[in-house]
Amino acid sequence: MASSEQQFPAEGPLDLEPGETALAMLSSRDTPIAHLPPQALENLLVVTVDAPERVEQAVREAGGDPKDVGVVPVSASPVQYDGPCWTAERVSPSDLTGISIQFSRGERYLAEGTGWVVIDGLGTMLMYVEETKLYRLLSHFVTRARGRQFRHVTGLVDDVVSSDTLARFKGLHDRSVPLE
Repeated sequence: MASSEQQFPAEGPLDLEPGETALAMLSSRDTPIAHLPPQALENLLVVTVDAPERVEQAVREAGGDPKDVGVVPVSASPVQYDGPCWTAERVSPSDLTGISIQFSRGERYLAEGTGWVVIDGLGTMLMYVEETKLYRLLSHFVTRARGRQFRHVTGLVDDVVSSDTLARFKGLHDRSVPLE
């Protein structure tokens, strides 16, 4: 499907239909979680370079219950978290197979038609892996989301990638949404 920057629905910029995907263009240190509609926080899987504590805080600030959120932490350093979010094993940003495995485990907890997926921190992941490999992984996640009717949001700080890279990732999504 072709990507486009669109006017968003009255409900909010990331109020997506089942199976719809969006590239959220963020400012530095922002998270797509802050821009999700309330129902997204009821059945959400987040693959992120941020600490699980930051995800928990963002969910609470958005009015959600962290126990309804799963986190796949992508980090080069050990992660220790003992909070209410379900947390997968930490995966190195260079281990795309490991990220895919933990994503697959996490998506089992999402309900078809109502589940949400957020992939956040592509700019950081690009420091560890080749763009083509990360693109293939993200393409796999988008395809899985569409097939299971999940709503999928990829968060990217657009000023940390080239215009060619940004265009490539935009093209993978149904629409791009500037949230800066």
